[in-house]
Amino acid sequence: MIDYYKIRFRLLLPLLFFINLSCVSGIDYEQTEPITITPTLEVSLVYTSLVASDFLDDLDAEVPFLTDSVVLEAISDDFINDYLVRADFNIEITNSLNKDFEIQLDLIDSTTALQYSSSFYIENSPSNTPITIEQLEVFLGPNLEALKASNKLDLKISPISSPTASVLTNASLGSIVFKSTVVLYFEISE
Repeated sequence: MIDYYKIRFRLLLPLLFFINLSCVSGIDYEQTEPITITPTLEVSLVYTSLVASDFLDDLDAEVPFLTDSVVLEAISDDFINDYLVRADFNIEITNSLNKDFEIQLDLIDSTTALQYSSSFYIENSPSNTPITIEQLEVFLGPNLEALKASNKLDLKISPISSPTASVLTNASLGSIVFKSTVVLYFEISE
């Protein structure tokens, strides 16, 4: 009588030996390719909502401009400087005041030197219907280096006189809203 268990064992033993041998030999960890991770991070930078009275002084006369500053501590971090490969500033400005405005963004370094500047114009809204503009500022190459060198963002909002716009008063309707976010793109290779 044929013993099937012995035949299976004799066939299975060399097969297991071959499989075991092939899994252990031939692995060279020096030939592995580097891993590159490309995370993104979206951060809110500035949100400002201003009404007409914010642009008036104590005598109810229009002020030439309003300013705001944001410290960019996170962007000046060593990790970010080492691995940041791109940054996109997304800017949205909505104006429902019957006044034209110029918006200026300045990136300033720790010695108060100007690293980057950009300005935007938004038209007045005679009917106080919101007018929205969206702007994308992409930082690559020299502009990215300017961003990395900066530690402060200055925002300047200036009302502009125009033939179709009115003079702002406490009774002026509407507002101007400035929103900005930055999307940071990293590339980490090890």
